[in-house]
Amino acid sequence: MLPLRIGFNPNLRPESRRRLHEQLRQVVDVAVRLEFQVVELNLTTSMYDLGLDTVYDAGVFEILDGSPVRFHLNVFRDASEREWPAISDVNAYSRSIALRQVVQIVEHFERRHAMEMYLVHPGQRVAPEASHVDAVREAFRTLHSLYPGLPIAVVNAPQGDVLGEIDSVLEMLDASADVRLALHTGWAFHSVDADHRAFETRMRYLRRFSDRLAEIRWHNTAPGRQPSVPLHVALERGIDLGALMRTIGRNPGTVHMIDTVGLNPAALVREVRMLNRALSR
Repeated sequence: MLPLRIGFNPNLRPESRRRLHEQLRQVVDVAVRLEFQVVELNLTTSMYDLGLDTVYDAGVFEILDGSPVRFHLNVFRDASEREWPAISDVNAYSRSIALRQVVQIVEHFERRHAMEMYLVHPGQRVAPEASHVDAVREAFRTLHSLYPGLPIAVVNAPQGDVLGEIDSVLEMLDASADVRLALHTGWAFHSVDADHRAFETRMRYLRRFSDRLAEIRWHNTAPGRQPSVPLHVALERGIDLGALMRTIGRNPGTVHMIDTVGLNPAALVREVRMLNRALSR
């Protein structure tokens, strides 16, 4: 397996509490058998609406406590699909609602089973990008003042959302030492119109912040293709995995996250094989 830290997001969609427990046991079993170090769980807006104690209950924490793998929590990755407060809101009141939600989530998990990393999403863009970026930086300052050293990172977004342009992400990292990043490679590539040279230039600049690169969320893509394609799918003019790994992928603190194939052991093995090949180039 890859000598760097790797994880996967199984994208669980439980119909019931019992089903969630069953799926989570399967996830842990696959992670152990395939030697993954990290599993990433989701907390969707609908799961939050049901209640943290209802979804992530004592049974879930019993499974997490008994697992040798570490866990990340992907918070509200579906928030842009509905009206939902975001940490990037330029309206201070709306942003305070989003921060209170994050605080509630952090306290729920830190009290029962601390996550190795919390991932947050920047939300919809309704004002100039610079105003939203300032709001993200302010939100991170607030969270770190409440929880010094909190392991939290923001994910870059699809085009049209806040941090949908990789240049905005780089500007944010340049301006604030408080913010860590989980890089979605497919969205970043499409933000420069799938121009390989432009993408490589931005990735060389991103290398300056390798110590703040919490995750690389590995998605292949190509001009005219959807931004989330498994790495093992051959694409003409797809992302150069070897070049990207050489540029930003060798920091041992970065988690290499696979979230394109769900809980499919054979596909997960193929994805890891592709990362191994990229590492050895």
